Amino acid sequence: MKTAYIMIGIQGSGKSEFCRRYLPGIERVNLDTLKTRNNEARRIADCHARGVDYVVDNTNPTREDRARYIPAAKAQGYRVIGYFMQSRLQDCIARNNRREGKEVVPPKAIAMTSNRLEMPSMAEGFDALFFVANDGKNMAISEWRENDEL
Repeated sequence: MKTAYIMIGIQGSGKSEFCRRYLPGIERVNLDTLKTRNNEARRIADCHARGVDYVVDNTNPTREDRARYIPAAKAQGYRVIGYFMQSRLQDCIARNNRREGKEVVPPKAIAMTSNRLEMPSMAEGFDALFFVANDGKNMAISEWRENDEL
């Protein structure tokens, strides 16, 4: 079945690394590279037209952000899977500090995203949700439990 993957987590939480490790070959949709929501919408529409799996590799911190993708994917017959990345602010800032060039995000921006972060829920329309614990070297994927305090 066609699948749309939605990454959820603050900058430096390991979303892109997760995509490289666990979703190789899946079409990656990312605002950092596409630059505008218009370009992003065109890329997703192209994925739908071609019927290919894709991953939205953005922070997607709020239900509203995620609602931009989930209904559209469902309307095209996609299964929607979300991955919520462990988001310890200090760990994410430390990983961010190891980045180079344009990949470095101001720590204040990471903190602002962290403050906006809303726990995802199956009620948003996900077919499956997973929690990803990232210790900086290994990533452990576990099934979602709706009432977890993370």
